Amino acid sequence: FRTMASSSDSWVKEYNEALKLADDISGMISEQSSFPASGPETQHHSSAIRRKITILGTRLDSLQSLLSKLPGKQPM
Repeated sequence: FRTMASSSDSWVKEYNEALKLADDISGMISEQSSFPASGPETQHHSSAIRRKITILGTRLDSLQSLLSKLPGKQPM
């Protein structure tokens, strides 16, 4: 039972981190409308968004992997 609890705890922790990251990305995309159409600041901001999206993709893959390893594989 302890293994199951720690696995689900890990999943929930990872999920919460992914959720926060998704919120950050959403906020950054909203901020982007206040930047000029082009320029170094805009390019830097876009690069930061792309990096965070890549990290989020990795976290989502990790969540899917952790979910498949949970005992019982009950739908969440």
